[in-house]
Amino acid sequence: MKQIQRFWFVLLVFVLLAACSPTTTVVNTEYVLTATMRDGKFVYLGVDGDINGLVNPVLRAKPGERITIMLVNSGEGAHDIVFPALNVASNKITKQGETTSVTFTVPEQDGALEYHDSGLEKLGMKGVLLVGDVIVGEAQEIAEVSAPAASGVVVEYALESGLMDGKMVFIGKGGEIDGQMNPDLKANVGDTVKITLASGEGAAHNLYLDEFGVQSADVVGQGNTISFEFFVDKEGTFTYYCAIAGHRQAGMEGKFIAGSGVASAGSNLSNASYTGSGESVPVAAAGPADPNAVDIVRDPADLPAPLPERGPEKLVVELETVELVGKLADGTTFKYWTFNGKVPGPFIRIRVGDTVEVHLKNLPDSMMAHSVDFHAVTGPGGGAVATQTQPGGETMFTFKALNPGVYVYHCATPMVAHHIANGMYGLILVEPEGGLPPVDREYYVMQGELYTAQPFGTSGALSDDTVKLLDENPEYFVFNGAAMALASDEHALRANVGETVRIYFGVGGPNFTSSFHVIGEIFDRVYDQASLSAAPLTDVQTTLVPPGGATMVEFTVDVPGRYILVDHALSRLQRGLAGFLLVEGEPNHEVYMGEETEGSGH
Repeated sequence: MKQIQRFWFVLLVFVLLAACSPTTTVVNTEYVLTATMRDGKFVYLGVDGDINGLVNPVLRAKPGERITIMLVNSGEGAHDIVFPALNVASNKITKQGETTSVTFTVPEQDGALEYHDSGLEKLGMKGVLLVGDVIVGEAQEIAEVSAPAASGVVVEYALESGLMDGKMVFIGKGGEIDGQMNPDLKANVGDTVKITLASGEGAAHNLYLDEFGVQSADVVGQGNTISFEFFVDKEGTFTYYCAIAGHRQAGMEGKFIAGSGVASAGSNLSNASYTGSGESVPVAAAGPADPNAVDIVRDPADLPAPLPERGPEKLVVELETVELVGKLADGTTFKYWTFNGKVPGPFIRIRVGDTVEVHLKNLPDSMMAHSVDFHAVTGPGGGAVATQTQPGGETMFTFKALNPGVYVYHCATPMVAHHIANGMYGLILVEPEGGLPPVDREYYVMQGELYTAQPFGTSGALSDDTVKLLDENPEYFVFNGAAMALASDEHALRANVGETVRIYFGVGGPNFTSSFHVIGEIFDRVYDQASLSAAPLTDVQTTLVPPGGATMVEFTVDVPGRYILVDHALSRLQRGLAGFLLVEGEPNHEVYMGEETEGSGH
């Protein structure tokens, strides 16, 4: 916010100074660009007007007019702007908020003039100024000669984001595309296409069309719009899409058809199944870790006490979806999506026969719509149909708990796996009539996967990678949200010799089954697949829990020491999946006698 305020202050000062300066020269056209980074590359980014949000935008001017271009440094590197054909160059700017500008008279003849950064031209930090009625091809073909005269027209389209058929999509507004999902957009070579994009549900969206250099700004807030335009300089069928993480995979892509090209049957990828790429798209390196990142780990002891003996009641459950930067590991941060600011979401405890009123709030600063699906609910989508909640919105539904058990809940907004992987899952316990047998300690543990663009162990601010997600290739496995979270003194499980421990264990996933095991203990009782009405299994070493599933295990600790919680697919331990149960008390040499040695493991 401070950076934005600084930019507009500098811009205002520049305009005032220009207005007050004595001159006889009339400046007909003004452009403002920022030198910044986008997708790991230095670029010029258009500010305001027709070029707002466009990367290396096409600038336009009339022959013989005066033009001023102002450049603002975003604080990332040293930059300038050069027009080599005109021998025009700005000063170099090196500090955040620093500005420079060039003012010159445009040549009298139509043509195309390249502009670039003197130090970053070869890396793609360049664009073109079109003089008169011309079109331009690929950047490498730009020359200081006249281009063919444009003969096309302006073709306008309006799109709105929304949900259709369970997918996140672009919806056509007006004309022949009205109401269509991811409509085909058409134009002829030589046309100028203007697209207005609205956020229909309030979440952040944009539109990219790579072959024409279109990378729009984000539009956020229900009903807000952005507009941009581009020249059609080639024929063919191309893909437009939303570049917000996960949105393309959730369904936000369609076809742009230029010239006489016709979209082939089934070519609209929004109607096709994803087959996986086998590899991730190249991404930017990790940025600096956010110093304001918070602890998102749900303490395993953070769960409500057993319910007293009572009959059915009406209960209200308040859930709030929060998108925030959390600590994934030492020196590493990640943008989590959560229920109530922790991973997993709150442990919800009710009794069979209870009537539950669920309220779901989505914070106004969220980038995504969210919802909740309770596996304990009998009803459409487990409540997800009623709780598709836009940023700043609130929804509600009511259900009756018919079956005892331990059940998973999770966000069910497309792409569902993306929301789950980023942290949106939790457990709800439906106690049987009369409650559960008493134990000394109860704990709440859930396993999940994180799909980061950067490799495991990378320091800094990591981003999610939906290609890895769809290819089921996680970088991290976690208990309660973060790498080795339950292996810390702060969040370790604890007990005393002779006490009975109960662990409610679930797998958010979204993809991998867990072979849950406590090294050095045998489960006295395992409530297989979290069924509380069937007799438990006894004397169990490991128990399988699938994604979206749960279990309840109980055991008595007889010997003091440190016990390690693992998924017995043990390679996952090397990717952050371990926790500690610390047991204190007097040794029991009849059961076990031995000294812990350095480097001891399983």
